[in-house]
Amino acid sequence: MKKKHLYGFLILVFSMPLSSFALSFNQNIKKIDSVLEASRFRVYENPNEAIELGLSVYENSDYTIKTKVKALMLISLAYTSKRNYQKALEYIILADELSKTLNDKVLQIEILFRTGILYQQLKIFDKSIDYLEKTEQMAFLYPDRAIVSKYIANSYTVKGFIYKDNLNCDIALEYFDKGIAEYQNVKNEEVNTNLSIVYYNKGNCYTLLSQYGNAKNSFNRSIALAKVVHANSLVAFAKKGLASVFTEQGEYQKAIDYLEEALEESKEVGDLVLNSGIYNGLLENYLALNQWEEYQKYYELYSNSQLEIKKAERNSVSDSLDDNNNRKNEKLQDLQKQTLNRLKLFSLFVLLLFIGVFFINKRNGKTIAILKNKIEALQNKKTIS
Repeated sequence: MKKKHLYGFLILVFSMPLSSFALSFNQNIKKIDSVLEASRFRVYENPNEAIELGLSVYENSDYTIKTKVKALMLISLAYTSKRNYQKALEYIILADELSKTLNDKVLQIEILFRTGILYQQLKIFDKSIDYLEKTEQMAFLYPDRAIVSKYIANSYTVKGFIYKDNLNCDIALEYFDKGIAEYQNVKNEEVNTNLSIVYYNKGNCYTLLSQYGNAKNSFNRSIALAKVVHANSLVAFAKKGLASVFTEQGEYQKAIDYLEEALEESKEVGDLVLNSGIYNGLLENYLALNQWEEYQKYYELYSNSQLEIKKAERNSVSDSLDDNNNRKNEKLQDLQKQTLNRLKLFSLFVLLLFIGVFFINKRNGKTIAILKNKIEALQNKKTIS
């Protein structure tokens, strides 16, 4: 069975009533964990299915706390992919609270880091740095540095993002370099992806500092690393960054060449923000060359992409509201069921009480009648005597 079909089957299984599978799942909880882990790599393809899967696991009382924590982390990641960072934060905080009952330091370190990232994406930078500091503190105390190095390196990198966003590129570059150094301890393919992102952001910082030679070197390094892992979106971002350097230097045609390459790379990606940035770069460079037809073409594409981004953001908010309403309706239905069940029990209790009183009264009536008969009999004997 192909992986795609296997994943579809697993999603179908989890969309069914879980009571049918509870016995087999309880026998091998690792299978559920592996499904959740596999779903993390597919979450960007269909985040709504990931959310449904995560909720079905989290709300099932048969699963362990650790499995429930992983389910919450999957839900958070799915909302992150939908750019609904507030909802993602809600579930990662819930995972953080639940994880405190476990003795799994690596899992807790990962949750702290992901919480810090979400605050950074929400631009609540002081809270982000606070969680990143906690991530590093806990990671430095962990006995096996190789296992937690990626979280330390990622933490340094996100701090670099924060300082870059606040236009403090000198400090940002220091953290990017610390992140690059720490990534040397990480031994997996994920490193090349992360390093490509770091070098891309270094390039942006060098561009802002007008250090164009360093900027070009960083963007070219980012492109090379992205190609190793076949990350077309990262290649496109880096080429867009490289184009911005040539734009700053007045080499508009060279900038256009790189932007067109970036646009070609981004065709299969479908990233609205990336495409919007490329269109904006193209219209600016064509405007500088007084090529009005091309300027008008990319101006329209840029405007349309901005409308699509706003529409996607509205849909994300709408999905969040729908999700909240569905959850509220479920809670209301549960409350109504509980109230109805309590009313039925109360009615049954009242009915039994009336039946009990009726039989007690009936029995008392018989007892009184017998006593009355005995009293009358005694009185008759006295009269005769």
